[in-house]
Amino acid sequence: MEMSALHPNVTVSGAREAIAFYETALGAEVIDTITAGDVVIHSDLRLRSGTSSSTFTVAEAFPPDSVAPEAGAPTHASFTIPVDDTDAAYARALGAGATSLAEPADWFPGFRQSAVRCPFGHRWYLVTVADDVTGADVQRASDAWMAERGDA
Repeated sequence: MEMSALHPNVTVSGAREAIAFYETALGAEVIDTITAGDVVIHSDLRLRSGTSSSTFTVAEAFPPDSVAPEAGAPTHASFTIPVDDTDAAYARALGAGATSLAEPADWFPGFRQSAVRCPFGHRWYLVTVADDVTGADVQRASDAWMAERGDA
């Protein structure tokens, strides 16, 4: 079984449909799928970006311990995927059925991002970051964003 250093478990209602969506929208590769009858109780998927890859699990919700996000409700976590082309990744996700949360835009030179909500309730950021972007660059942009919101 292949797992990256951080291997999130994504709980959904409709695991088979979610897996197909993540394949189409995000370019995920299915490593394995484990079922109990017709229910997907575990699956491992891989995302590739350049020379690195990450894995995550998609599984059906099993309340009360494991629940899927409610449609349109806030989510407790989000996922960020580094992509070569934010605009193309965003268009692919929308074409597969995602809902736009933020259209592709330059947060600052060298950092372009968009955000979508998948049909299964999770928020995904699609980002392209130049190699020369530093933590200080991100801090300056964050400070400016907070000041613009009035939270600074």
